[in-house]
Amino acid sequence: MVKKYILYFLAIFYFFIFNNAAFSQKWNVTVEGYLSGIKIGESKAVFELDSFNYSLKVNSTTTGITKFFYPWKQEIKISGKIENNNIKPSFYNISDIRDNKSGHMEIIYKNSIPIIKSSFPDHNNDTRREKVSKKLLLNSLDPVNSLILLGLLSNKTNNCNHEIEIFDGRRRFNLKYSLIEMNTDAITCKLNIIRIAGYSKKELKKHPKEGILILKKLSNTNNFYFPTKVRIPLVIGSFYVTLNTNLILQ
Repeated sequence: MVKKYILYFLAIFYFFIFNNAAFSQKWNVTVEGYLSGIKIGESKAVFELDSFNYSLKVNSTTTGITKFFYPWKQEIKISGKIENNNIKPSFYNISDIRDNKSGHMEIIYKNSIPIIKSSFPDHNNDTRREKVSKKLLLNSLDPVNSLILLGLLSNKTNNCNHEIEIFDGRRRFNLKYSLIEMNTDAITCKLNIIRIAGYSKKELKKHPKEGILILKKLSNTNNFYFPTKVRIPLVIGSFYVTLNTNLILQ
């Protein structure tokens, strides 16, 4: 479970790459994940923006010796619209293969409610957890689209003091960010993961509850913050992801 959660954070890190321009642009980004200083994974992301529509595709994999002991691949796709410093996501699709076992989750949005279109294993047959009520789902976002919203809100308020409601297809939780330090080009934030509903007993014991996030403004734009580093303390060490290349505008 710890490995799964580590790789989950690696996968969601790339979604901050954003620019609110009025013409089509594309960024290619590489991000690396480390556990206690040892590289364990890498992701390649392509983010595209056409007017006020955005889309993102991320392909991630374990690397080095980690790949030998824990082979893992993942693909994430999202798309949505940007309106008045807010987002209207269209869908969230995540699929992965771990130790020759595959799974996926596809979420679409209708009337500000995330709806599971398909999942494997089937979420309806998951007896480890109670289902999240429809009332708790209203205005919640998947983890990826939520980070795009954070980038917009942080620019608007010039800080990261925000709390965003999350539904990942199985669990409902809040991501609460609070300002630690701010300078001319970076914001350092504390991240608290507030569990709401849908957790199994095992997840309640092992899932992390906090972390540190560093945001910087995206080059060539003044309207979006993106993370340069995410650090999550774990029982077995500290996990972090970091940008290892400059953003390339094509």
